[in-house]
Amino acid sequence: MLNFDRLADKYDEDHPRENSSEIQRQAVKKNNKCSLRVLFLGLAILVESGIVYHFWPAIKGALATTTAAVFNNNVSLTGIFYSEDDPDPMAMVNGKTAHEEDVIDGVRVLKIHKDKVEFERDGRRWSQSIPAAEESVPSNLPVLLELGSHKCPPCRRMTPILNELRAEYPGKFQIKYIDVWQDRATGAKYGVRAIPTQIFFDSKGREVFRHVGFYSKREILAMWNKLGVKL
Repeated sequence: MLNFDRLADKYDEDHPRENSSEIQRQAVKKNNKCSLRVLFLGLAILVESGIVYHFWPAIKGALATTTAAVFNNNVSLTGIFYSEDDPDPMAMVNGKTAHEEDVIDGVRVLKIHKDKVEFERDGRRWSQSIPAAEESVPSNLPVLLELGSHKCPPCRRMTPILNELRAEYPGKFQIKYIDVWQDRATGAKYGVRAIPTQIFFDSKGREVFRHVGFYSKREILAMWNKLGVKL
């Protein structure tokens, strides 16, 4: 018959038990280390939260800019035709005339405001603004001022040409557009008698040439060359 008492004594001889006070000391040391880890983790979270809180406006702005850039890549907003008493405003999007709820190249025009247009694509919404036309055109670059209207067929034919020139010659000359049917005072200021009218200004804002009627891309570039602008 097995003698369990002797077996237990034998086990104790082969595996001497650690001193109970040493065990307690090790346990306390382990607990202290865990407490320090928790303390440092909490401090790190507080510091990171403070940094994020302090820089959140800048981070939010950067994210908004990035999002807008991603979703505006294929949208060219070059005109807004809006007035308080007009129930059906229009915008020039990707060279096409668009009303609210129209879909242009996969982008829905949700709302047209006086200074911006709200778009929607694939469930994502954003808005895009267009600078207001300036009354004067002084610049450090030559300027081509287009005076027309979205209701004028030859003016609408000029839109894709102006868009191409903006994209291809950004550092050579500027292009500005004014709807003279909405801004009649500016049309009168520049002596517009028929539309479209193109006025060429040098880099000091002085008028050097004007043309009335449709003007092709080739003719515009030829005129800039004739005026001494290196393209």
